[in-house]
Amino acid sequence: MIDISPEPGAQLAGYPHCPRPNTGVHDPLYAAALVLDNGTVRKAFVTLDLLSIAKAAVDRLRGKFDFDITVSTSHTHSAPWASEPLASELAEGIRVQADYLAFLEERMEQVVREASENCFEAEFATDVGHCGREQGVGGNRREKNGLQDPSVNVMAVRDARGVVRAIFLNYALHPTYLHAENTLVTADYPGYIRRFLKFAFPEAVFLFAQGTSGNQSSRYHRVAQDFEEAARAGTTLGVEVFHVVNRMAFSNHLDIAVDAFEITDMPMKRFPPLEEALVAERKAIAAFEAAKAGPYIAMRNAELAMFGAQNTVGFARLVADGYRSPELPGEVQIIRLGDTCIVTLQGEAFVEIGLAIKAASKAAKTFVLETSNGYAPGYLYTEQAGREGGYEVGTSMFASDAGNHVVSIIKEKLSCSHSK
Repeated sequence: MIDISPEPGAQLAGYPHCPRPNTGVHDPLYAAALVLDNGTVRKAFVTLDLLSIAKAAVDRLRGKFDFDITVSTSHTHSAPWASEPLASELAEGIRVQADYLAFLEERMEQVVREASENCFEAEFATDVGHCGREQGVGGNRREKNGLQDPSVNVMAVRDARGVVRAIFLNYALHPTYLHAENTLVTADYPGYIRRFLKFAFPEAVFLFAQGTSGNQSSRYHRVAQDFEEAARAGTTLGVEVFHVVNRMAFSNHLDIAVDAFEITDMPMKRFPPLEEALVAERKAIAAFEAAKAGPYIAMRNAELAMFGAQNTVGFARLVADGYRSPELPGEVQIIRLGDTCIVTLQGEAFVEIGLAIKAASKAAKTFVLETSNGYAPGYLYTEQAGREGGYEVGTSMFASDAGNHVVSIIKEKLSCSHSK
């Protein structure tokens, strides 16, 4: 594990139209690596306390090693850009800082190399816990009682002494307990999971990979947007991870298989003419101004709808200029670790997409990791959300049927997966 915190002044990513040069570090950002080797196949997982990671950076990292590497991010909204910003940020002149990206890539290589060179005899296990709105954590940000995925997906490694040495957590919840007014670097709630588990398992490296949280946030279930509330959520999740690890059935045998492919025929959105998009933007801005006098939740929803309209304007301009995202075509990985299947997606996906992938899997346990091995030009959302509109729909270059398209391709690939 290695610190990847930026210097003061680096722009924080995650909130549109909010230039946020950071004013310092509240809690460090980390890159962590887990290398698994069964004597035949070597496989590495890297996690980053970042909003996203550029596909090109992942490709450069992979080019330095002779084994497969999966790179996932936590999706914290209080860390620097490490992939190309979305449309509105590009229009406002926000860019990845080249010096930070160079620093990050050096640290990524270092953490993988150190993990690879320090392997030891070990046992491996996976299991799934539960933590959701009933515990005041998680939930659907488009609808208070909407669909969520409360699964706490854990894999762990322990050494010959029986000491836990690595814990990998996959959970679907936006790390947005700290909002746009925050200018301090923070891992958000995953940082507090790490802090709790450090006390519970002092020798364990902690890795966090975001689940399909495109429409998952704490909006309706938090009592504040501050560090104290992030600590409450992180500690609650940490306790559940603790219980999951302590009941795991570890084994010194592990089958490893990796399949990776690119989706080259993604359905893309047809954007309206710029003038039409500008009219919709003005209406959304007016609705947001009117909502300021009402309840906080209504104001936040109107604000996000405004952001979506503004991003649509940005995309319309980019498309008119012939723009093509450097993150496409997107990669999917299907990784089999014993009775567990791990599926990776590059961008942000609605929880319905993750649950559909899990339902199609024949594995005993299936984890779905988003913001992995690259980013994407917007959300993968449902067709219903496409009809309803809103922030995620406006903040995407993908068409409404893109999510179903991705699921259908993955289902076909999963059809040859091992049996439950």
